[in-house]
Amino acid sequence: MRATRFNSLAQLATVMAGFVVTILLLESEALLTWADRLDVGPARTRAVQATTALHRSLQPLGIERIRQESLSGLDRLGWTDDPARLLAARERFTSGPGAFDSPCAASARAPDLASKSAAPHAANLPIAAVVPRLTPLAPLPPLAQGQPRVVALVGDSMMAVGLSDVLLRQTAGSQNLRVIKAFKSGTGLARPDVFDWMQEYPAMIGAEKPDAIIVAIGANDGQGFVDNGKTLAFGTDSWVKVYQQRTADFLSLLTQNGARVVWIGLPPMKSGSYNDRAAEINRIAYSVVSQDPQATWWNPQPSLGDESVGFREFLTDPNGRITRIRAADGIHFSDEGAALLAPSLLQWLSPAPPAIAASGTPHEPSQGHAIPQQRARKVRTGRS
Repeated sequence: MRATRFNSLAQLATVMAGFVVTILLLESEALLTWADRLDVGPARTRAVQATTALHRSLQPLGIERIRQESLSGLDRLGWTDDPARLLAARERFTSGPGAFDSPCAASARAPDLASKSAAPHAANLPIAAVVPRLTPLAPLPPLAQGQPRVVALVGDSMMAVGLSDVLLRQTAGSQNLRVIKAFKSGTGLARPDVFDWMQEYPAMIGAEKPDAIIVAIGANDGQGFVDNGKTLAFGTDSWVKVYQQRTADFLSLLTQNGARVVWIGLPPMKSGSYNDRAAEINRIAYSVVSQDPQATWWNPQPSLGDESVGFREFLTDPNGRITRIRAADGIHFSDEGAALLAPSLLQWLSPAPPAIAASGTPHEPSQGHAIPQQRARKVRTGRS
């Protein structure tokens, strides 16, 4: 009995050891990627050092190339929904085996947009001490007759949760608007090592050329990161300069084909410390976006109905009904909260034609009257 038990333990240990060795051999690059994506700190530094040494020692065996070819084949079969990886897999397939050194190399080379979007000297722009509360949206040029306006919804979960659902529903029947989804939760501009928007955005839109873009991004960016081998803590001067440049580069990427952009600022957050970080992100984004004539930084707070410019979770509509306008996490918009933003954004996308007065002369409709009516009606109906 003892021998059997000993043999069983020995066999189990052998199997486990074989499993660990297989993981180390086949997934050394994946382990390195995992280490890179850890939050900045001592644990990340040690993990990167260990996985880098392991990856370098295994490179001469040539196992990595076999792994890359296998993953590329799986990606083409639907293994991933990452647009850049899908683009890389397609290019690898059409170019033949060994065309690129890694699955990411194709996405790095394929979109010309990413290489043309540099925004030099953006890091030298002064950072605004405060952001304006009221930020009117400049009207878009008239729609070309018979051609729908191509609109891209871009960003992280601030776009993906609530806001995109409402905008997609309210534009579904429009013949004048065609909407492209280009958002992904859990992303941002602070960590291109985790998700690189400069590569992913061109892959998301493909051959499309949006002429209007609505951006909601930054909720995940209140963290430190590593730049050129140096760890930069959130909010330090060095961090601000790098993040400011990344914001400018991304905005330049969005606007380089003539698109007009509305960059939605982060709303107040429930957590005090998180709100402070969101405010810093807003100041940087406003400082960059306000310098671009094709872009507008738009403050969502007035639409949320809080005169104190603070976090507000519930709103009382004109009928006296209390409605949740922010998600329970204290970060995202609820559908009803997103519906409060939608009228202004939709009016920007499809401005109403001038009304004809009794005298026969055109005049602009009163924005202060039309939007609150739509807003109150949406809050009453709730989720559609």
